[in-house]
Amino acid sequence: MTNAVPPKRQRRGPRAIALGFGLAAAMLASALPATASAATTSALTDGSTTACTGGAWPFAVQGKPAFAAGSPAGDYLWHDATGWHLRVTHVGTSGVGFSGTIRANRPLHVKGYALETGDTFTVSADRLTVTYRFRNYGHLDGLDFTTDCATRLGFGGRMNGALLPVRRIWVGHAGRHPLQNPFVILRRA
Repeated sequence: MTNAVPPKRQRRGPRAIALGFGLAAAMLASALPATASAATTSALTDGSTTACTGGAWPFAVQGKPAFAAGSPAGDYLWHDATGWHLRVTHVGTSGVGFSGTIRANRPLHVKGYALETGDTFTVSADRLTVTYRFRNYGHLDGLDFTTDCATRLGFGGRMNGALLPVRRIWVGHAGRHPLQNPFVILRRA
């Protein structure tokens, strides 16, 4: 009689779990536009004093990507304790047009950031959509916004009228690229 020793079970560490979340997000992307996913322990607010009951925004969107005025051309997007932030810039001083749309399932509260004459943004009457059009000369232009505890945000960006390639969109502290443009970020419950 032989005693068979069962194989050791591998323990899954934080990286394996994070990879699992990443694979789940990739599978979800086939049903929805690209989503960022991972858990976070940040405050459950949207940059205001209102506590949100829908869970936190994904860890992947938290914190500012590494960029400055004159960084590679594109959209830079992140969330932090004061809300959401969108910045655009490009290398050089020639004029480059950036435009796009942000959609939420709850009202948005939007302020411009370092906008110049001719840069515009428009919030829809129901406050669920903001469209923007910036003429950027290598500095930073952008928007700062909060939501009334939205659980879904959709983003779509263009440069000089063409959809930005995903490699030209940086999200969160790690500067990750979405899987597609436009894309959706969902609040984790």
